[in-house]
Amino acid sequence: MSIALYRKYRPKTFAEVSGQNHIKITLQNEIESDRVVHAYLFCGPRGTGKTTLARLLAKSVNCLDIQPGGEPCNKCQSCLDLIDNKALDIIEIDAASHTGVDNVRENVIQNARFTPTKNKFKVFIIDEVHMLSTQAFNALLKTLEEAPKHVIFILATTEAHKVPSTIISRCQRFDFKKINFPELVDRLKWILSMEEVRVDEKVLFMIAKQSGGCVRDAESLLEQVMSLGEKNITLEQAELILPQADFDLLYNLFSCIVKRQTATAIELVNKLVADGIDIVIFTNDFIEFSRRILLYKINGNLEEFSREIEDSVAEKILQLLPQVSEERIVSIIMKFISSKELFKQSYIVQLPLEIAIFELTSTGGGSRVPEPNLKPKETSPAQPVYQSLPEPDKAVAAEKSVVTSAEATGEASAPEEQQPEAQAQVTGPIDLTVINSMWGKFLELVKVQNYSLYMSLRMGKPISFEGNVLCLGFIFELQKQRIESHENKKIIAQIFQQLFSERIEYETRIEPSLTLADFSNHQNDSSPAPMFENSISDLASEFDGEVVDEI
Repeated sequence: MSIALYRKYRPKTFAEVSGQNHIKITLQNEIESDRVVHAYLFCGPRGTGKTTLARLLAKSVNCLDIQPGGEPCNKCQSCLDLIDNKALDIIEIDAASHTGVDNVRENVIQNARFTPTKNKFKVFIIDEVHMLSTQAFNALLKTLEEAPKHVIFILATTEAHKVPSTIISRCQRFDFKKINFPELVDRLKWILSMEEVRVDEKVLFMIAKQSGGCVRDAESLLEQVMSLGEKNITLEQAELILPQADFDLLYNLFSCIVKRQTATAIELVNKLVADGIDIVIFTNDFIEFSRRILLYKINGNLEEFSREIEDSVAEKILQLLPQVSEERIVSIIMKFISSKELFKQSYIVQLPLEIAIFELTSTGGGSRVPEPNLKPKETSPAQPVYQSLPEPDKAVAAEKSVVTSAEATGEASAPEEQQPEAQAQVTGPIDLTVINSMWGKFLELVKVQNYSLYMSLRMGKPISFEGNVLCLGFIFELQKQRIESHENKKIIAQIFQQLFSERIEYETRIEPSLTLADFSNHQNDSSPAPMFENSISDLASEFDGEVVDEI
């Protein structure tokens, strides 16, 4: 049986380790000067050399013929025992499968009391140490704090934040980094030279990009390519083996959103679902993809940007970037993050993404639904006092001209976009009655700013108003979630300020007492017709459905 490349070519000296120079130099100096400490903590991403350096450290401190620079000789009996996995004094423990306190007591605490069988140090390498239970950590703490002189602990973890601070404070901590692109390619070339196999350099670049700075992943991908059995492997052959990245799909969706191509973006999402692609995983990939674009937009580091993105896609992104601002990219990321919360609530798997795409492509410059002509209602004595905001004389004349023309032809017409300065404003005390009387006007202004937000808000109703905090009740969770997004909160706050001349906060809740009948006709709406001219059709549209049969 053949040995996996990552095991066959595991570094036997510090010099063979790719990257991590800041850690190697420190450890080698400690070994050479005989100043090794009793406990180490190796933190960092998987496949970056934590276990490899732990083994090298254990081998070097017990080497019978230590070489210059703290390197092990790899010839003495102690080194050979470790290489052959026969070293009785080097105890490796997988904390993921030995989480309990009993295992720690038996395998570590009791074992640490006894002196090494033949070596200078007894070394405990505990991998994925963050998986230990609280009781196990507490049991380990005393031994770690007062370790015998013949014992060295090396703790390795990918999640240092889960390790108790009491443990961390008693260790010398080293943080491992992902291996940079050139070093990873150089290591792959070295392995190929040892195997006497030639591989197209473009293939090595693909492997290095897809491995994401993880040596073990890179070596595993190289082994898959070498399984073709050829001594000279071309790019065309390797593409049959290497997993294909979906960067083109990610770019296409990003481009459609930036260019506000709503229909094309939604069609793309539906095609993904039809092709059987996991839409949740795709959403996570898209968020990470957008994050990389944002980072490049901010720091301009092209090498870091192109590290895991295909060159052809990177070129297209660079051409697209001048069309999008950092703020716009942030809003895209935030919208897709918020859409993830709705996946569990929607029986239509792609619906949250469709909503996110629609809102991103229609808000702030996207397509808006035309606002119907609304004749102002006459103020009755029972209503609160409103004060018209200042208007330029020309604007007043133009508005009168439009109204006169509409009345003469009998057609409903309106200016293309209502200006905030032309709206009525409340000057008296604000309470729930005043807010309800202005709710129709509020919805009209929202409709101009963001039609999707208007569709959700009209399924809500003011419930209470206390201390400048308005409580909005909803029947459905979907609409409630949309109202709570950061972008929508800004729009709502702006329109509240416009109507009421003061800052009004709001909170949302599901109100069990509400029914669809509560929204069938808003008496305070300034529209001449009820808000729900066809409530069944509107409701179906809100949930991306259709009316099959109306009674």
